[in-house]
Amino acid sequence: MSEKLLEVKHLKKYYPVKSFSALPREKKYVKAIDDISFDISKGETLGLVGESGCGKTTTGRAILRLIEPTSGELHFEGRDITTITQKELLPLRKEMQIVFQDPYGCLDPRKTVGQIIARPISLHEKLSKKDERARVTELMEVVGLRPEYISRYPHEFSGGQRQRVGIARALALNPKFIVCDEPVSALDVSIQAQVINLMKTLQQQLGLTYLFISHDLRVINHICDRVAVMYLGSIMEIGKKEDVYGNTAHPYTQALLSAIPTISENAGSVVREKLTGDIPSPLELPTGCRFHTRCKYSKEICRQTAPPMCDLGDGHFCACHFAEDFAGGKTCNVNQG
Repeated sequence: MSEKLLEVKHLKKYYPVKSFSALPREKKYVKAIDDISFDISKGETLGLVGESGCGKTTTGRAILRLIEPTSGELHFEGRDITTITQKELLPLRKEMQIVFQDPYGCLDPRKTVGQIIARPISLHEKLSKKDERARVTELMEVVGLRPEYISRYPHEFSGGQRQRVGIARALALNPKFIVCDEPVSALDVSIQAQVINLMKTLQQQLGLTYLFISHDLRVINHICDRVAVMYLGSIMEIGKKEDVYGNTAHPYTQALLSAIPTISENAGSVVREKLTGDIPSPLELPTGCRFHTRCKYSKEICRQTAPPMCDLGDGHFCACHFAEDFAGGKTCNVNQG
């Protein structure tokens, strides 16, 4: 079994909601992350997928402690980093980095790309200006940018080139783990492929470990080894890519896979799973299974009791009362209720 690099145990992130009423009321919370657990082995890519607002980005930032978790445990290389101070966390910043979603908003427009890439180096390492510039030039070449662009500003680059700058900045301190927060969602399809292939190549060359956040199941299928499906702050299904895509055990995962666009002569005849209803508010989560309000197979047990995480074998887990009935992508054989 591969050595675990990161372990997330019962992670929660609740945001208190301010009340402007003069009357005393029960304090409410937005449950952005609600008791999730998973691990990532060294050298692997775990894909975190789900609809907008399900808590994917919050999960990535809480793991890096860019936002503070409400509760839970985070273990990086066996060390509990949940409660250590920011001063103690500072050396670990070299090991854990992030690539942001927006290639336009994550770069300081007042700085040249050379200054942007060099910033983490100047903060964490004591290099001469000559060595620092050489390191920046090397990083630019690694991500496919010409070294002569070092004095240009972000507005002089395309979206794909700006994302390459963001990747170079993330690689500046030779990290072991990178959170990729929808790094290609803002790019054209052809550029997406280039950036994804670049990230796969860098992973092989540098031994990187990724948490890859995306809403695009095609991108997840291309780059990830394992997949975690998230809904309303909870993980619905997690397992190897082959199991989640080919042996689907949760109706929500089936619906997401069914929504992938298909280009073929028979595309019009493909029967797709359609989700009805709206996503419940994270302020008022439904009782029982939080997906039951949109699931056509829900029964009384789904409405009353939250399903435990069912072990389907070989690292495949699913939070559904009827996981074994759904496994393999079959229509659930229980009566609809």
